[in-house]
Amino acid sequence: MSNSNTPYDDAFRTLLTDCSRLIIPIVNVMFGDNYTLDEIVSLFQNEFFITEGGEEKRITDSNFRIGNRSKYRYHIECQSSSDGTIIVRIFEYATQIAISTAISDGKSTRFDLPKSGILYLRSNSNTKEHTIIVNAPNGKSLSYTVPVIRIADYSLEQLLDEGLWFLIPFYFFNYNLDEMDNSDDMINEMVEKYTTLWHKLDEYVEVGKITEFEKSAIKAMCDKVAEALSLKHANVQKGVMRVMGGQVLDYEAKRIYREATEKTKKDDALEAVQNMISFGVSKEKILTKYSQDIYEEALRILESASNELKEM
Repeated sequence: MSNSNTPYDDAFRTLLTDCSRLIIPIVNVMFGDNYTLDEIVSLFQNEFFITEGGEEKRITDSNFRIGNRSKYRYHIECQSSSDGTIIVRIFEYATQIAISTAISDGKSTRFDLPKSGILYLRSNSNTKEHTIIVNAPNGKSLSYTVPVIRIADYSLEQLLDEGLWFLIPFYFFNYNLDEMDNSDDMINEMVEKYTTLWHKLDEYVEVGKITEFEKSAIKAMCDKVAEALSLKHANVQKGVMRVMGGQVLDYEAKRIYREATEKTKKDDALEAVQNMISFGVSKEKILTKYSQDIYEEALRILESASNELKEM
């Protein structure tokens, strides 16, 4: 993605933040993993400084871990279309995540690259997985594949049946809006399809597959994406308003959720700052991202750990 946020980036990040467990089936499909929805999804810092002749802060779409025992971080980018630079950005973000989690024993330092993948909202026959090859100065090399998921490969029914509910808001990318704008039949078919979708999500809530909050979040992000895509298609937008109706998330519930995870976020910030201090990042640069209180607490933790080692 570019440095400027799009409604689609916002929808992706909002859903990941508010309904983190819904990303698990996406990870299972994309990387061939086998996590259950009961696993804990831990979200980490997704803002990094990239140097290209000057410092530039970029925001990844995701940086997370599933479960407490997994050694892997995951990094998925939401891409509206292939622009030729996405793989370079994928590797930039991956190396920054590896730096933030690096482990050093004084003699060697280990960098763990995350499992990276791309969610393509628009695609064609040439939109495929990509192999990254890294050559080391000793002549050795490593390679790994960046898998992709293409929205165009799924029907709305498949997303529902296969538990890929996280992708539902982006299904609207599959419509030919120019054609639909001139066809009442296509608009009515779209309205009927989404009406059926809402009923199905209600059924999922009743049987405990998803929560009422998750259903509301999915509907709100569907509204956000559909409204953004249909801005230049007046007739389609009227149909969108008929079926979407401007769903609004319960922000009181979001506030409670944020308060419940506040401690985890603080711990993540402290860990990140400790790593930055250990790698010699200047205080001035650290304070452009983190508060003075977080910096001082991280410094106290490092100093305390150092004193304990000296006393042993």
